[in-house]
Amino acid sequence: MTQHTRPDVRTNLGDLGPGSSAGRWFAIVVSGVICGVLAVVLSIGVGSLLFSNSLHDAVPMSIGLALASTAIIAVVVAMTSSIRGAVALVQEVPVVALAAVVAAVVAALPADAEPSHTIATVIVAVALATALSGICALVLGYLQLGAIIRYVPYPVIGGFLAGTGWLIVGGGAGLALGEPLRWDSVTRLSDPSVAANLGLTVALVVILALLEGRTSNHLMLPGTVLATLVLFNLAILVAGVDSDTLHNMGWLVGLHQDDTLWPPITPAELVLVDWGAVAIGMISMPIMVVMTVIALLLNDTGIELETRRDVDLDRELRSVGSANLLASVSGGIAGFPSVSLTLLALRLHASYRSVGLIVAVVVLTALLLGNQVLDVIPTFLLGGLLIWLGGSLIVEWLVRTFQRLDRWEYFIILAIFAAIVGIGFGEGMLFGLVAALLLFVFQYGQVDAVRFSATGVDFQSSAVSEERRRLLAQSGEAILIIRLQGFLFFGTADRFRKDLAQRTADAGGAGAHYVVIDFGRVTGIDSSTILSFVRLSQTAELDHFTIVLSGLSPHLRRTIERSGIIGGAVRIEPDVDTALKWCEDALLAEREPGFSGSRPRPIADLLTLMVDDEDVAARLLRYLKKRSVTAGTILIAEGSASDDIYLVESGHAVVEIRSNVDTPIRLARVGPCAIVGELAYYLQEPRTATVVSEEDMIVWQLTREAVTRLHTEAPHDALVFHQAMAAMLSKRLIGTNRILRFLAD
Repeated sequence: MTQHTRPDVRTNLGDLGPGSSAGRWFAIVVSGVICGVLAVVLSIGVGSLLFSNSLHDAVPMSIGLALASTAIIAVVVAMTSSIRGAVALVQEVPVVALAAVVAAVVAALPADAEPSHTIATVIVAVALATALSGICALVLGYLQLGAIIRYVPYPVIGGFLAGTGWLIVGGGAGLALGEPLRWDSVTRLSDPSVAANLGLTVALVVILALLEGRTSNHLMLPGTVLATLVLFNLAILVAGVDSDTLHNMGWLVGLHQDDTLWPPITPAELVLVDWGAVAIGMISMPIMVVMTVIALLLNDTGIELETRRDVDLDRELRSVGSANLLASVSGGIAGFPSVSLTLLALRLHASYRSVGLIVAVVVLTALLLGNQVLDVIPTFLLGGLLIWLGGSLIVEWLVRTFQRLDRWEYFIILAIFAAIVGIGFGEGMLFGLVAALLLFVFQYGQVDAVRFSATGVDFQSSAVSEERRRLLAQSGEAILIIRLQGFLFFGTADRFRKDLAQRTADAGGAGAHYVVIDFGRVTGIDSSTILSFVRLSQTAELDHFTIVLSGLSPHLRRTIERSGIIGGAVRIEPDVDTALKWCEDALLAEREPGFSGSRPRPIADLLTLMVDDEDVAARLLRYLKKRSVTAGTILIAEGSASDDIYLVESGHAVVEIRSNVDTPIRLARVGPCAIVGELAYYLQEPRTATVVSEEDMIVWQLTREAVTRLHTEAPHDALVFHQAMAAMLSKRLIGTNRILRFLAD
């Protein structure tokens, strides 16, 4: 498949070498004139919508408003936009919303209101609504809130661009046919002049598509457009056909205007305004403002995707806000950069601010001179350019994205396109947003809310003791540790509840008796999640297992406490380590009634537990030195030489990291039957942590010198001791590997 190339907004004719300045200005003038004429045609069409229902007799006035607003908006955006070559004009979306404001104003006026009063009131309402939309855009821009459009899903933007392409194609075909494109438009082909005009339109589209794909000469496209203009006007001159005939045949665009085209009202007529009706019309104003801002940001995002360059959305909001605020002075119809005309300027390699200025001059000239400007440009040229541009958008977003997107995301693009074609632009965008939201909920609901899960065999608290580890290795399956992640909502919470209920269904046998649920990585929950936990607490009471919640933020804790589930089968602990220690203590008290993590254990018991031989344990005891330490004593200092191992008989100590931090980081709490310092001892490296006694302790010290004597005097006992230490360290490593696997999943 041929790689589709799109213009980069940075591309310009300054790269052409000698004579490039002339080439650049040639492209600028051709692009400006063509885009200007198209802006005139589009402004006429959009302006006609404003009064088409409520004030049909004043349609010429609304056309004048549209042309004046386009001229102002084009100049301001050209000079201030972050998109070089941006072409801005009044747009359909805000005009449709403004039409609702106009209808509300007209309905609020007395039935016998004078036409002059009605026109003055409507013009002021339109200007005020446009000014407010400009102020809103300015505020959003200065508050740097343009990135809100980044939350619109990619398929919605793709569907928007594909639908925009269809509307552009329809507009181009309508110019060639001489009427809006409809299903019955095929009957127009029976008219020879219409068929010939459409044939030339299609031929031009084919030529432009071939030139775009097969030439890299930046002058080729604008040169083709200029050559078409020259050839058409020469042919008309030789044939001697007058403009009226060409208008009647549909080969030229006509502008119907009268003496009231612009300005709509004079300052003296402001006294005729019915401000009560204006206030009623402002009820519909917020909808117009929201639609204008969303459409603006969607247009900018579409231009951004097509030009492959980031657009400063905050600057665009400020630029368009200023433009609409100034346009409101002229009577005011809101506008913003046009996707079609901006991309057309870029396709003609004229990404310069002067293009927008030329567009404004053409529009102003049309406002003043009317048909004298439009009579030199045939409709097949305007229609062909639009069909070529719109068709490329459809191909890009309906054909090329098929291989790049997930089938459901592509379906949203297709559905939005179909809705825009079959129903309307606004309805299509609304449908797309709803469909994308439903898809997001469905897909996010498939994301597992459980970051990792483990049992008490794999993951244990910082309460370190060899005997405790051995007992938990036997009974730890009764403790289930679950760490949740992300935002919990109805799509994930109920699935988690059902999965957990299944894992605890056999609490009386092999199922979990204690469940630690850590919320440390949860960003928020909805009301459905609270309901799921209420039901989970009821299940816990029925199946006799305990739920311990940990890592709750203050907000989450208050939310859960308000649900009334705390107490009974559900409790809260500040962190996962504290929660796990509580579960371990409860489990060991249940499974090993005689065990106590605080009860002193004779050193002989610890040695026997290690080597599994009372005689060897008794002989090893002769090489250990008993020490009594008081609370606050540093047994091991971080960074010191690793020349001994300590075995704890009674009391507790904390293991901390003190390097490079103001407050020590607590790693573990050791008690009776614990061994500390062994890893650094065997590695013969400096200590990696500090061990400080919390209370009076009795510990037994095994020095490196004593181990050397053990090797000499009792080599068999030394071998048994080292084998026991290796087995103990291996079991710890296996547990650590399990934890790392859980954390990595």
